[in-house]
Amino acid sequence: NDESNRRVNEWLFHHMDHAPFHKLCYNSSITTKHLNAYINEHGNDTALDIDTIHGMTPLHMLSMNPHSPVDAIAALLDINVQVAFCLDNQRKLSLDYARDYNF
Repeated sequence: NDESNRRVNEWLFHHMDHAPFHKLCYNSSITTKHLNAYINEHGNDTALDIDTIHGMTPLHMLSMNPHSPVDAIAALLDINVQVAFCLDNQRKLSLDYARDYNF
């Protein structure tokens, strides 16, 4: 809902400067081209980066973003499917956020 999205955006504005890939993955204009360019520049291991505040991966962020293209999510999974099984600090999978924020 709108209140949830507002809170997430506020949280990101204040807390994601230290995690640029995570911030990119929640950007409303994210494209697979942007994602691939970041990975090409910074390496495949960035798919498994964990933000130090909430323990989230970039896939968690893409899953929370209602504007994420499906092929961007697939691109991260193609790099390392294990990222789908990473739990954040709230013991949630990226799939949990996809359900909570997109349905």
